[in-house]
Amino acid sequence: MITIRRAKVSDAISLAPRLRSADRDECRAALGMEPGIVLPLLVQGGCVWAGVDQHGEVFGLFGIDPVKGMDHLGIVWMVTSPDIFKHRRDLLKLAPEWLDRLHHVRPLLGNHIDARNTTHIRWLKRMGFSFLRTHPEYGVEKRPFHEFARLR
Repeated sequence: MITIRRAKVSDAISLAPRLRSADRDECRAALGMEPGIVLPLLVQGGCVWAGVDQHGEVFGLFGIDPVKGMDHLGIVWMVTSPDIFKHRRDLLKLAPEWLDRLHHVRPLLGNHIDARNTTHIRWLKRMGFSFLRTHPEYGVEKRPFHEFARLR
């Protein structure tokens, strides 16, 4: 069984070197920074939760960031270790409840995802997100990223 709890900086530090390669590549492509730098900053600055297994090991982080001047929009994100695949069933049960919670904070959820991150693209589709358009040169590395959103 897994639990979801508020993330701590130590969670981000422990997860960063264990990220799925697609999440690590996406972080670099979009922001031009290593996850070991970005993740602790995200935990310190926002609403971030950790997925934790029965042994206390963090297998993922997710969060929602506000957009200045747009109270209805929240930028959602998620990064995981390969261990996420061990917890698919639990995540499928918990995800709708957590999406509802996020929608109570912001009715419109969205972000951009690296077109190479096929596992998380499938997850987003399964969770009811719509893909709006592809930006052919997004982020620091100017790679294709898909814009996605979900309205409550």
